[in-house]
Amino acid sequence: MDDTPEYAVEATGTSLSVLEALVAHEGPLGVTALADRVDVSKSVVHNHLSTLRAHGYVVKRVDGYEPSLRTLNLGNRTREKLPVYRDAKQALDNLAAASGETTTLFVLEANAAVPAYISQPSNGWDPEFREGERLPIHVNAPGKSILASLPDDRVEEILNGTQLRAQTEATITDADALEDQISRVRDDGIAFCREEHYEGIVGVAAPLQTGEEDYVAALGVCGPVDRLSGRYLEEDITGQVLSTAKSVQVTLTSN
Repeated sequence: MDDTPEYAVEATGTSLSVLEALVAHEGPLGVTALADRVDVSKSVVHNHLSTLRAHGYVVKRVDGYEPSLRTLNLGNRTREKLPVYRDAKQALDNLAAASGETTTLFVLEANAAVPAYISQPSNGWDPEFREGERLPIHVNAPGKSILASLPDDRVEEILNGTQLRAQTEATITDADALEDQISRVRDDGIAFCREEHYEGIVGVAAPLQTGEEDYVAALGVCGPVDRLSGRYLEEDITGQVLSTAKSVQVTLTSN
C-alpha cells in the first residue's frame, strides 16, 4: 500500500527530507552535503534550512547545520497523551528491574509496530531500534501480539499492505504461516520472536487491549538468545511478561 497522497506537497516532503538527513548524520552538515543527500539544489536546501531554523527545528553551528531538540519535545508530548504509555511505563520499569532484561512497549501506527517506550537495565540488551521508530510488524513479538489483538479484516488489510521482507533467515515471509502464528498468539495470549528481526536476538510479548482498535499495544522482553532461552525464556520470562500485561490491563480497563 502506498501512503503517498494523490496531491502530495512537494515542499513539505523536501523539508522533512532535509531534517531527516540531518538527524541521520553524526555532526553538522553543510548546504552542499545536504543538497547531495536530498538530491536538490543548494539554493533549495538553503531555503528549507532557513524555514526550519525560523521554526526552531534546525540550529546553525560553525561547521554547518544540526537538528534541534524541538522534535524531542514534540515526541515526548505526543507519547504522554497515550494512556497505555502512562499506565504501562512504571510496570515496564519494574519488569526490567526484576528480570534484568530489556522491556518494551509497542503501539500500532498505520501498518507498523512502533516502540513507544524502552526500559533498559544496566546489563540489558541495547536494542538497535529506537523509541518512535516504525518497524515491520511481522518481525518481532510485540508486532505479532498487536496483530493478534486486531479483528481478521484489519489483519488482512495490514498484511495486504505490508511487504513481508526477510530481516533474517528466520523471518516469516509467508502470509499464511504468519496468520497461523497470529492464531496461536490469540489462543496462548503470548507471542515469541526467534531471531526473526535480528540474528541472535529473541523476544516474548503479550498484547494489551486498550479498547480502541487504532491504539492497540503490546509489551514484552527482548535480548540475546544465549541468555534468553530454554526454561528461562519459556517459563520464567514469559510468566513475568504475562503477569505484567495483566497488571497493566487492569489499570487500563479501570480508567
